[in-house]
Amino acid sequence: MNIDQLRNWFPNESACRQFFENARWPKGRICPHCGHHVSYVIHASHRQNPYYQCKSCKRQFTVTTKTVLHSTKLKLWKWIQAIHLIMNSSKGISSVVLARMIGTTQPTAWKVGHAIRRLMDSDQFDATLLTGIVELDEMYVGGDPVPQPGVTHKRGKGTSKQ
Repeated sequence: MNIDQLRNWFPNESACRQFFENARWPKGRICPHCGHHVSYVIHASHRQNPYYQCKSCKRQFTVTTKTVLHSTKLKLWKWIQAIHLIMNSSKGISSVVLARMIGTTQPTAWKVGHAIRRLMDSDQFDATLLTGIVELDEMYVGGDPVPQPGVTHKRGKGTSKQ
């Protein structure tokens, strides 16, 4: 996907916000403070982005509350652009190049890059994602056999390893 196709998917800030809301709350809004499922939209003319208020704890939140995007001043479109560039760069991307591509300063791009890499950290994900039958092609599990004098061990497909 190139930047033009990405821009067609996310034509404005509300489409970006809707994407993040669907990704964070696929089964409906959940309060990040108390975990309650009922919340209300707060309408205010001076706010561009929608805010929500939890029915249970009465605290306000947005889609970015308690995430790495919390209290960001950047538009969500720039975050999506940065995610796209970092994910599609084969050898990584420097903060200087990222800053030039998304139109920010280098320190801002450095913070954005580190926040996105923190999102991609494997410790962030649930360890139960690989359950049931998992298929691997030509994978031999286990270490090398214990060396014994005068004994040659088969290699590769000739082994009895699964």
